[in-house]
Amino acid sequence: MQPNRRQFLALTALLAARPARAAGGIAVIDWALLETMLALGVVPAAAAELRQYARVVGEPAVPPGVVDIGLRGNPNLELLSSLAPGLIVISNFYEYRRAAFERIAEVLSLPVYFAGEPCLPLLRRSTLELGRRLGQPRRAEDLVAALEAGIAAVRRIRHPDGRPVMAVNLGGRRHVRLFGDDTLFGGVLTAAGYRNAFADTRYSMTAPAGIEALAREAEAELFVIGPLPPGGTEALAGNALWQALPQVTAGRVRLMPALDHFGGLPTATRFAALIAEGVPAR
Repeated sequence: MQPNRRQFLALTALLAARPARAAGGIAVIDWALLETMLALGVVPAAAAELRQYARVVGEPAVPPGVVDIGLRGNPNLELLSSLAPGLIVISNFYEYRRAAFERIAEVLSLPVYFAGEPCLPLLRRSTLELGRRLGQPRRAEDLVAALEAGIAAVRRIRHPDGRPVMAVNLGGRRHVRLFGDDTLFGGVLTAAGYRNAFADTRYSMTAPAGIEALAREAEAELFVIGPLPPGGTEALAGNALWQALPQVTAGRVRLMPALDHFGGLPTATRFAALIAEGVPAR
């Protein structure tokens, strides 16, 4: 049964709601799991890189009082130990630190991304398991339903019907990062019915492609995921290579706000909502 507009708006409103209750004793390292936890209505005692989270992720916001334990890849273990959490939540990205975390508290590790593997099924399963462990199974089911409603809304409103699309992040004046089907954005676009021109790309933050690669499919719609490089839209206006792209000259470029490239279901649902609402062509 396809969700109607009222159901979709009600479910997406859940993502923006302020978390309802605190759950002391939980520390979370991964941002995808942090945003999911907050969307579940559970406030952790501690989390990593909160200032950067506020700039890059933003929603759901982290309430005051959550302790910042430092870098995700190198958290302050002494501070974390002093907080005496009962549970530390990590993703597969931080398995290499698992032994250190286990000396402090029980560890819950949930997968979020694997190169070459569609991430949406992983995120759905991890969201449901996190909800079960935190005593919020119904809210976890609502988050999954919100994503499905958002994808259905894109199909209903935008009618992708296999149209070609590209999702990228600008790494500088000459390079972009490509989002294949093993990424959050590529997965949402494909699930909504677009044909991802870079479906087979294995996403890596360290393997950018030249901007000229975007010209290989001139009819594709281009979604540019923020943040933009220094200078923003003004820099793009002065970039001759960018301005020569067929998607740019035809007005098929959509500039999206900053979204976490390794986000969770709340980010995926925000992305779907932005597409459904119709981000203006630039």
